[in-house]
Amino acid sequence: MSNAKQTKPKRKPLPKGLRIALKICRMLLFPLLLVVGVYAGLQIGYVRFGGGDPADVLEWETWKHMLDLVFAEQ
Repeated sequence: MSNAKQTKPKRKPLPKGLRIALKICRMLLFPLLLVVGVYAGLQIGYVRFGGGDPADVLEWETWKHMLDLVFAEQ
């Protein structure tokens, strides 16, 4: 075994424009995945389990009706 320090080969620094583009992509990735996840959840919950029409998932009247059912006084 040698006691010599192993050094990693140094990478070339990325150009400034590419670094900025990658930073923007990272910042937009989480909100984009969040929106896709919410939409997929709505589709699965309303269409698959609820038996609704896929076109009705994003209509306001559908969700207003559901909110009225949930918060209706008995």
